[in-house]
Amino acid sequence: MSNEKQGRLIEVALNRPLWSTYTYRLPEKLDNGNPLGCRVIVPLGKSTVIGYIWGITRSAKNIRIKDVLARLDACPLLPPNILKLVHWAAEYYQAPPGMMMAAAHPPGISGKAEKTVILLDKLDPSNPLSELLPAGRAVPVRILKDNLSRQFPLDKHLSQLEIDGIIRVLWKPASEPEPVRERMIEPFIDSSKLTGKAEAIRKRAPKQAEILFYLATSEGAVPSRQLLSATGATPSSLKALLNKKLIKEFYRRKYREPLINIDIEDKKKIPTLSEQQKAALESIHMSMNKGCVFLLHGVTGSGKTEVYLRAISEVIDKGRNALVLVPEISLTPLTVSRISRRFPGLVTVLHSGMTPGERLDSWNLAKQGKRKIVIGPRSAIFAPLPDTGIIVVDEEHDSSYKQNDLPRYNGRDIAVVRGMRENITVILGSASPSMESYGNAVKGRYRLLELTERIDGVPMPETILVNAGRMKHPLLSNELLSGIGKRTAKGEQCIILINRRGFSPTQMCKNCGHREECPNCGVTLTYHKKGQVLRCHYCGYWKAALKKCPKCGFDEFSHMGPGIQKVEEALGKLLPQTRVVRMDADTTRGKNAHWDILGAFAKGCGDVLLGTQMVAKGHDFQGVTLVGIIAADMGLAFPDLRAAERTFQLILQVAGRAGRGSKKGEVILQTIDIENMTIKIAARHDYKDFWEEESKVRKAFGYPPFGYLIRFVWSGLDKEKVRKAAHSSMKGIQIADVNVSSPQEAAFPRINRRWRWSSLARSSSRKSLAEISRRIRRQFEKTSHPGVRLEVDVDPHNLL
Repeated sequence: MSNEKQGRLIEVALNRPLWSTYTYRLPEKLDNGNPLGCRVIVPLGKSTVIGYIWGITRSAKNIRIKDVLARLDACPLLPPNILKLVHWAAEYYQAPPGMMMAAAHPPGISGKAEKTVILLDKLDPSNPLSELLPAGRAVPVRILKDNLSRQFPLDKHLSQLEIDGIIRVLWKPASEPEPVRERMIEPFIDSSKLTGKAEAIRKRAPKQAEILFYLATSEGAVPSRQLLSATGATPSSLKALLNKKLIKEFYRRKYREPLINIDIEDKKKIPTLSEQQKAALESIHMSMNKGCVFLLHGVTGSGKTEVYLRAISEVIDKGRNALVLVPEISLTPLTVSRISRRFPGLVTVLHSGMTPGERLDSWNLAKQGKRKIVIGPRSAIFAPLPDTGIIVVDEEHDSSYKQNDLPRYNGRDIAVVRGMRENITVILGSASPSMESYGNAVKGRYRLLELTERIDGVPMPETILVNAGRMKHPLLSNELLSGIGKRTAKGEQCIILINRRGFSPTQMCKNCGHREECPNCGVTLTYHKKGQVLRCHYCGYWKAALKKCPKCGFDEFSHMGPGIQKVEEALGKLLPQTRVVRMDADTTRGKNAHWDILGAFAKGCGDVLLGTQMVAKGHDFQGVTLVGIIAADMGLAFPDLRAAERTFQLILQVAGRAGRGSKKGEVILQTIDIENMTIKIAARHDYKDFWEEESKVRKAFGYPPFGYLIRFVWSGLDKEKVRKAAHSSMKGIQIADVNVSSPQEAAFPRINRRWRWSSLARSSSRKSLAEISRRIRRQFEKTSHPGVRLEVDVDPHNLL
């Protein structure tokens, strides 16, 4: 029998680190409508998993083809434009197609599948399943097996019940969030008569009367929880009114959405635009619906957010929708707060801090057009928002837009591609644009809009450079301590940045110099004083801090080097009256911890906000007049082409938090390398000077934005196997206009027990880079390397 008669052959992409797809047969009974992009349930070895239909194929490759077990979607969950974007992203970033598809969908709807049973008709009470199958509810077969004896022929029994029409057997994702239903109450009689009924029972049943009166004055049905809360009634009052047939109930789908905190700052009236803001908006207005990309380069405090808001407002007024990308929702609450306040009831958010159910419901609200604005991090670029008129990428320079694990992609760059493909206006905004984005503006690919002055003529903060090598205190200079004291005495606030978690980078024996290393990564464990613990910040390994040295038995240790906990302790001792609020990965583990800390500080509940890079993310505290930066040159020591750029951006961003109100700001920058060019330029807030200096280095080596990169990383548990795999994968592969480095141990040779070797390819041609990458991948796949994984990182941001 031919394949056509048995069903079409399809390629299924699985949510696994696989470049290839699997061929299955789609039975005729499941083949209706457009199957591309739909979820299907397929057998894989001994498992049953969910995959995505990636394409239609004609070749069976002379292998036994298995059938698709079930099709979960009558039509694709992703609209055609997003499905095409996902295909483009998987091809360009050479990412596993199934993982890229999963990234574009809400969580919990892919992965493993399980067989479930729904009872459609009454079961005989003597049937062993009668107490296990409540009517209308899907029950996993595994639960039935757990409650029945092994001898019971469950599969045969279920088959017969399905034939008899008593049950329906279906497959579903094992971890799919269940929809939430909400109980609704509405009048059973005409609303105009409710008030009279309420008056009649007011004396003998006052709470029932309150319910009727509330319904009489409400528009439509009311959620039962809201009704009971507003009237102070109990469920028994509702039951009595239902029995009297004065009210009726029904259930509707309830969408779970996280609350958006709009109280990060005091409510402000809509500001008057500066001339530069007006000019920027005019340029954006003239190019709407043309797929133009704008780079909005504005100094900190110049009003970039207001430009976003006005541009979004124009789009919303025309009946279209807006997508706003932010580095991390929890770290950019001000942007989220301002957009939500300006457009109440029109905003939904999508981010990893939400529960799977919340994300699924927000995703559906966006897809159905019930929310006009979607805000989220990089994965939100795949939001199925219909009729999108504008995409805003706030803090476009931020490295968090690039995903550093599979599937690797850059949300900012995909935003640009989506805009060009769908004629959507794209605004990339930053006070310190990435080298790539500014380079595209210089080349004319993006249109450059500049805001060179702060709102209302507020001056940029003055920067004082302090030579850390001459400080009396190892962490806090006299200038910084004096500055904090003077500012807080006047009721002003300060922000202190130290970009290192923990108390100290190490706990070292004073006798023999022994330091504990992570057994998985080989790096020195960071000492955290709170909890007396040693932690690895790469794999999460931890152990109790040492009381005696395991090498020599000595019981005294030094804790050298800076850490945020050490700075917190020093501030407590040197400025005991100062209220210090710490913000780092250890104090922000709760769901809303970031918002709580920032909201409290904004209301004056703290004199000093001490934090890691979290405190540099676009905050606008009017009371902050001093910013201190400790160990400002720390990031320059990393062997990474972006080390100078990241250091410059971090200094510029956190320095911009000072003096945004009516009082002049000041920045105290402590550094060992006081003559370093990056440090000196950052102290002047001079982005263009940095661009010129950094461009000289990048151009000489063909680094972005003057060339393109692909990084290859081989990893595995066996060090020698990884080395051999790396060398054999690249043996004999060359392309004329591509420069490829020989494989070598990565800067961090072992992370989470996996040894790592890497190679970097660079070229002025994206096409040539893609070709050499395909050849290396093919050669790796042809040669057997059990236990070794190859990962391809296109446009890498991390070379460590």
